[in-house]
Amino acid sequence: MKICIISTYTPEKCGIAEYANELAHTLIDLKIDVNIIAINQGIERLTYPDIVEFVIRRDNIEDYRAAAEYVNLMDVDAVILQHEYGIFGGRWGNYILEFLSNVKVPTLTTLHTVINPFDEKIKAITEHIVNMSDIVTVMSKNALNILKRHYNINARNHIYVVPHGVKTIYVGSREEIRRKLGVSDNFVILTIGLLGPDKGIEYGIKALSDIVKYIDNALYMIVGEVHPKLSIKKRYRKKLKKLVKKLGLEDNVVFVEKFLSKRDYVKYIIASDVVLLPYVNKMQVSSGALSYALSYGRAIVSTPFIYAEEMLSNNRGILCKFKDPSSMAKAIIRIATEPELKAELEAKALEFGIRLRWEYVSLELLSLIANVVELRHKEEVRHYVTPTYSEIS
Repeated sequence: MKICIISTYTPEKCGIAEYANELAHTLIDLKIDVNIIAINQGIERLTYPDIVEFVIRRDNIEDYRAAAEYVNLMDVDAVILQHEYGIFGGRWGNYILEFLSNVKVPTLTTLHTVINPFDEKIKAITEHIVNMSDIVTVMSKNALNILKRHYNINARNHIYVVPHGVKTIYVGSREEIRRKLGVSDNFVILTIGLLGPDKGIEYGIKALSDIVKYIDNALYMIVGEVHPKLSIKKRYRKKLKKLVKKLGLEDNVVFVEKFLSKRDYVKYIIASDVVLLPYVNKMQVSSGALSYALSYGRAIVSTPFIYAEEMLSNNRGILCKFKDPSSMAKAIIRIATEPELKAELEAKALEFGIRLRWEYVSLELLSLIANVVELRHKEEVRHYVTPTYSEIS
């Protein structure tokens, strides 16, 4: 089978680019022939790996049509489209409709964001994307419910829940990792990933001012770059550091300001005692950081954005209130002072999270693709009319 993935792609500093890269290499490990059509955001000059065979310039609508024609001429069985409104050109990323209108092979679209439509334009674009795709996957049941409740979908039985994949990486023992990071004697609280105002980092910092009163070895590690699309990124980073200084927490907060390789990303997850997700957007329907924290068996404290509500049910983590440092602090102090609770949270997270590994998720996606490819082939055969011949007299 040959599959084309359309997405932002590494070395782009973007969560979806990382997701597409992991998916591609997992499929290659399964002996699937994979190529990439990369969406270039134009933020920085990129040199793509050889697997990228075509590049779409985000804001050039002609490139989307050309990409569809390119796919149609290739011997491709299916397309996997990674969708996020902001990575495509046009209003609410409507340029991707040019691709979907012209591509002739079966398409599986993964929706990384699903929101309550607050205007008719975003509603119409989303409906077109879903209805023009042969298969749609979302990463949570809550996202599926939003689609069904707020959008006019022609055939709802082609939408499936497939969780965010997690890469399996062995990085050594936890004790050795903590020693190398210099945190062996600390209770490590971690927030990780591309930073921005929607991540609520300031509330985590404010929570720490209460936490250190009870846990004097607490260390809050804020790991990741400010999102490259954030025009005020220097000002945002400066604002966070100013808050740390104001609260007298310089010895208890560490900023690791770099875009991490996935191997380093996993090291920080494993080294932590608590992964804190103080996010402020209730409607967030996926989170790589949460998926990784679950898959590597960490104790998790999170605000109740809809992906977290679902993934942390059945006591797989502790939910705290939005924009409420006191609520975050209480949850983390409980974990730090109740070893049995911490061990229980870690065990339940790991038991559930192991199913999020790409080894399982990729097989779900492949099964869906195989079914739709087979169905498309049957339809093509059905439309073939066998010629008839008149009897020779």
